[in-house]
Amino acid sequence: MTLTANPDQTITAIARVDEPPAIDDRPASDSTADAATTAGAVTGDAREPADADTSTSHDEPVGELLRIDPRTLVIGANVRRDVALDKPFLRSIADRGVREPIIARRDDHGALVVRKGKRRSLAAVETGRPTVPVLVEPGQPGDDPDAEDRGEVIDRIVDQLEENQHRAGTCEVDEVRAHQQLLDLGLTAGQIARRTHVPTARVKQTTTVARSELAAAAMERYDLTLDQVAVIAEFDGLNGPDVEAVKALTVTAAKEPAQFAHVAQRLRDQRADAGQVADKVAQLTGQGVRVLDPDDTGIAAHISGLRLDAQTPSGTELDPVTHSGCPGHAATVEVHRGWDREPQVKVVHWCNAPDEHGHVARWGRVAPTGSDGGDDGEVARELAQAAGQAKAERRRVISNNKSWDSAATVRRDWLRGFLSRRSAPRDALPFIASTLARAGHDLRRAMESGHPTACELLGLTATGSVYVGRTNPIESLTATATPARATQLILAVLLGAAEDATGRQSWRNPTRENRSYFTALRDWGYPLSPVEQLVLSDDDATPSGAADTPTPTDSVRAEGGSQDRADIEVIAEDGMTAADETSTAV
Repeated sequence: MTLTANPDQTITAIARVDEPPAIDDRPASDSTADAATTAGAVTGDAREPADADTSTSHDEPVGELLRIDPRTLVIGANVRRDVALDKPFLRSIADRGVREPIIARRDDHGALVVRKGKRRSLAAVETGRPTVPVLVEPGQPGDDPDAEDRGEVIDRIVDQLEENQHRAGTCEVDEVRAHQQLLDLGLTAGQIARRTHVPTARVKQTTTVARSELAAAAMERYDLTLDQVAVIAEFDGLNGPDVEAVKALTVTAAKEPAQFAHVAQRLRDQRADAGQVADKVAQLTGQGVRVLDPDDTGIAAHISGLRLDAQTPSGTELDPVTHSGCPGHAATVEVHRGWDREPQVKVVHWCNAPDEHGHVARWGRVAPTGSDGGDDGEVARELAQAAGQAKAERRRVISNNKSWDSAATVRRDWLRGFLSRRSAPRDALPFIASTLARAGHDLRRAMESGHPTACELLGLTATGSVYVGRTNPIESLTATATPARATQLILAVLLGAAEDATGRQSWRNPTRENRSYFTALRDWGYPLSPVEQLVLSDDDATPSGAADTPTPTDSVRAEGGSQDRADIEVIAEDGMTAADETSTAV
C-alpha cells in the first residue's frame, strides 16, 4: 500500500488514499511480523516554506509503512561506524520497541536495505524485538542508495549526517518538567527511572528539583546546571527557603562556578552548626543562663580566668557550678571540629561584670586602671587597641578554620573521583618521583599507619598499622592492576599521605609538603577555595588568594550581584508564598 502526503491531514492521521481517514487502535504487539502494511498519510506542516519546490505534487508517494522482522533487514552503507548500543538505549528498545520508523529501500533482489536507522535496527535484533516499523522509500527495486551514482551517494551521506547532527536533545529544564508531570500522575522516582531508563541518581536529582518551586524557578530563570539546582533545592526545606543561601549559591553559580561546591559545603556546615547551636542555646536558656554572641561579649570575662573573690586562694579556678548563682553568669555556644572533622558543641562560661560581682583575677590583676592621661592612660589605650586587634584576628581565624573544614569535605570528594580514573595525569610521574625522593615525615607516618586516608579515598577498609602484619588492601589491588592503574595507585598512596597531613594549621603555617600537594591539585584541575589558596607561597598563589576567606554571603555582595539578588529574592518570595499556602491548606 502506498502512502501519500495529504495537506488536509495532520501528521497523526493514517488513511488509505482511496478511503476516509481511520485510526488503527490495535496494540503494536498485535501486528504481524511478515510485512503487515500500515497505510496512511505522513505529512508535516501544511504550509510550505517560501523557498520550497512548489512543483512537487501533494499526491507524490512517500513510501510504504511496514512492520518487519528486524533480522531480515540489510544494513547498508552508513557514516556511523560506532553504533554505541549502550545499556539505557537497549533497555528502552527492549521495553518500548522502535518508536520511529527505520528508513529503507529495496535492492534489486527485493531485500530491504537500511538507509537511516542502523542503530535502531541493530538494537532491535540485539533485544529480540519481533518487528520494527519500516518506511520503504518509493522507487523501483534496485534503486539502492548504496549504488555508485555519485549524486545518490552524496545525498545519502548528507542525509545520514544531518539526521543526527541537527537533533536537539531534551534540555534539563524540560526533563525536570516532564518528571514533575510523571510525579503528578502518581509515579515514584524509582518508577520514573525504570520507565525512562534514566539513572536513578539523576532521577532523584530531577524529582528533588521538581518538588521545589524555588529550585525549579531558579533553573528556568538562570543558566544553572541540574547539579547546581539540586543543591539549591536542599535549602528549600519544610520551614521555607533559606533565602540568603539561595542568593549566595545562585550568584556563585553565575559568577564563580568553580567555587560552587565550596560555597555549598560551607552553607551546609553552617546550617548543621546552626541547628546544633540552637538546640544547646534552647537548653541553656531553659536553665536560666544568658547566652552571649561569641563575637560581641563586651566587658565579659572568661570565668576560667577568675576566682570567686579576693579571699579565695590564688590560682583557684571559678567553675560553672560555683558561678551559676552569680547574676552575671552567661555563656557562649560555638561549634568546633577536631582532627576527625566531626562537629562538637563547645560552651564557654562568662561573667558579664566580674568587678561588679566581686570576682578577681585568678592569678592576680596587673592591668592598669588609669584612663586620664599619663603613662597609665597610654598603656591602657595600647592594651585596648591590642585587644581589638586580637578580637579581629580571632574572628578571622575562626572563619578560616570553618572554611577549611568545609573545603576539606569538597577536596576529599574531588580526590575520590580523581583517583577512580583508570590512569594518572601525564605529569604525575615527576610529582611521584619528587615526593618519594623527599621522603618527608608525612609519607613515613602514612606508611607506618597503613595508609588509612589513601584507603578511604579508594573506597577500601584500612587494616591498621603496618606492624599488625595484615596485607594492605591497596597491595591486593596491585595484583591485577594494569601499569596505568598501578601508577594511579602509587599516586593515591602519596596523595593520601599528603591529605592526612593537612589541617587547620595548614592555611596559617604551611609546610613545604603542603605547598607541593596543593600546587599539584590545582594543576590537575581541583578548584582551590580562597582559604586553600593561602597554603601556596606568594610566588605560587593565584590572583584570587586573599588574607581573609570570604563567607558564602560575601559572594552575594560582589560587584554586579545586586540584580541577581533582586531576582532571586522574587523567586524566593514566590516560593515562600507557595509554601505558606500549602501549609495553610494542610
